[in-house]
Amino acid sequence: MFYTSVCVKDLELISRFPWKIGIVGFMVYPELQKTNRGVAEKLKPILEDRFFDLVELYDVSDDDWRILEDYRHRVDFAVGVQPDILAKGVNPSSVDESERGRALEVLKDRVRVAGERGIKYLALCSGPYPSEDLIDKSMGALADTLAELASYASKYGITILLESFDTRWDRKRLIGSLRDAADVLRKVRGRCSNVALLWDLSHGPLLDEKPEMLREYSDLIGHIHIGCAKNLDGKLYDTHPGFYRPGSINDEQDVAKLLEVLYGIGYNGAISFEVRPEAGQDPREVVATAKSVLVRAYQIFMEKKLS
Repeated sequence: MFYTSVCVKDLELISRFPWKIGIVGFMVYPELQKTNRGVAEKLKPILEDRFFDLVELYDVSDDDWRILEDYRHRVDFAVGVQPDILAKGVNPSSVDESERGRALEVLKDRVRVAGERGIKYLALCSGPYPSEDLIDKSMGALADTLAELASYASKYGITILLESFDTRWDRKRLIGSLRDAADVLRKVRGRCSNVALLWDLSHGPLLDEKPEMLREYSDLIGHIHIGCAKNLDGKLYDTHPGFYRPGSINDEQDVAKLLEVLYGIGYNGAISFEVRPEAGQDPREVVATAKSVLVRAYQIFMEKKLS
């Protein structure tokens, strides 16, 4: 949470940022993608920072969770299982039923643990982009997985968030475009209502998508990530560098436009930073820069709104 001010016609106006602010903990500290121990200690600077209202977790041991629970009086938690899919080969869109079944069991177990801890959101992505002749079947397989997972998650009151990634630059996932994500989610919503879209500003450049495009899909948006894509020698990467690092694409003007769109469509969810330190960089620098970008973006939004 933060307040900031702008000057309009010789008046200083103060406003509270209207959305909950989150951060993906296992990206600020990427080592947490490889261990579930020491999570609470590593995340302590974020947990004690009153700027943040939400922390997104990956895998957390029971001992660490008992420590994290002490912060629940003011911080919400969500779970992201993208590392299972991107790094560990779990494929929820596999056309091989045995492989898809194994993925579903892994994801159900993540849902169970999250549900037992009272967490209400779990985010995932699709499997790898297949050969062209398997795209339709893979879409169908993903819809089946999401429907089965959402049905299981409903008993815990959990919403499943599908994050869209790029299809051709870096991560090369099945679900990239807003249109494809919407097609799958609307199909699943015919069977389960507790699914929604997670759109990431940093994936926009890799997908040729702008925040304005979200207006068409406002009924599906469940969560938002903000961060940067990276341009290195003409190739785009989904490495989530900090703002204003060499090659970083997104800036506060992009964030301000996103805030304008979200305000216009009546979005009332949370907005989370997804930023990652580069080699030799202190995580505190990445977080501090991201915070300053959001404050300035909100000022730009306010100045435009009040002018």
